Amino acid sequence: MTDFLLFLDDLVKNWPVHVDITYSKITDWNIVVYKKGCAEDYPESDYDEDDAVLVNVRDSDMQLCFAKAHVALKEWLLKFEGGY
Repeated sequence: MTDFLLFLDDLVKNWPVHVDITYSKITDWNIVVYKKGCAEDYPESDYDEDDAVLVNVRDSDMQLCFAKAHVALKEWLLKFEGGY
């Protein structure tokens, strides 16, 4: 979890994104990273209305969920931004 949050903290200094981290007994841990109003800028990316969705992971294991989000974010940045 710490690695993901530190990576995200460094990333948002120059590249703003929004992050939602939630937990409930019904839906488990859920981490969503998105760029508001940027769906048209990344047409091959997932999207939610006008927002480009970079990461949307869910898992009952908190550590695994954060690890998956970390990997997914880096993979998205490699694919759409050429690196991180």
